[in-house]
Amino acid sequence: MAALGAGRAAASLVEDVFMYNRSNFQYDRKQRQLMEYQLADMRLEQAQLWRKDVRQFCSLTPRKMEIYLLIIALELGFCVMALCKARVPPGIPCWLVACHTLAVCSALMYLFLALWFGMHAFVSAQAYKVRLLTQMVRLPVPSWQGLEASRTYLSSFERMKGRQMLRVPLAMGHRGRDSSS
Repeated sequence: MAALGAGRAAASLVEDVFMYNRSNFQYDRKQRQLMEYQLADMRLEQAQLWRKDVRQFCSLTPRKMEIYLLIIALELGFCVMALCKARVPPGIPCWLVACHTLAVCSALMYLFLALWFGMHAFVSAQAYKVRLLTQMVRLPVPSWQGLEASRTYLSSFERMKGRQMLRVPLAMGHRGRDSSS
């Protein structure tokens, strides 16, 4: 009868140690999974900061171009008015009228080129911003393998060595790393 009681006590002790190590395994794996999720959140936050920086840097050119294009359009309008509505007083030499017309037409050509290049810079900056945001600075989406690696099955606890499953806390030293982590 005493042997039966000792056997029950030993079985109860082994079960308690087993359950303790199993709950520790589950707790460690839960903490590991939370760490993986936290790392994914940190990667997302970092990518969002990069995307914000790209938006800020790429918005400088369109902002400047808006101001330049407004001024160029006003000057272009003034040149068109000077060419169409300007009256030359009678008695002005022809060479002076030709110089005036040539200067206004040259100004029209240069302002039109400036308007063209300004529009090109505006559109190019916007297109480059879109390219950077869609191709270079993408949000880190975890792969299926990464998600699966962060999961833990209790069958991995069952694959551990019996010595690890029945390790007595504080008496048998540090558990160390198992092969499933």
